[in-house]
Amino acid sequence: MTRHIDATIEESTSSEHLRRAKVNRTGERGAVGVPIFLTAEELEQQGIDPKETDEVVIRVEDGFVLLDHNDPDE
Repeated sequence: MTRHIDATIEESTSSEHLRRAKVNRTGERGAVGVPIFLTAEELEQQGIDPKETDEVVIRVEDGFVLLDHNDPDE
């Protein structure tokens, strides 16, 4: 199960909250994706304990980026 909370968040231009990432490209395939880096604090804000978690599941569903624990028993 994945939790999702709809919220309106004001845009931030503070460099503390703003990151940029270049789109990775190859000669054969063109654009292949963009990396996302989350700090340990940001993982905690998503309900993931970075001290106890070695891997998370990341997926895009209906335009939302979703993070969840990787549970090998599922």
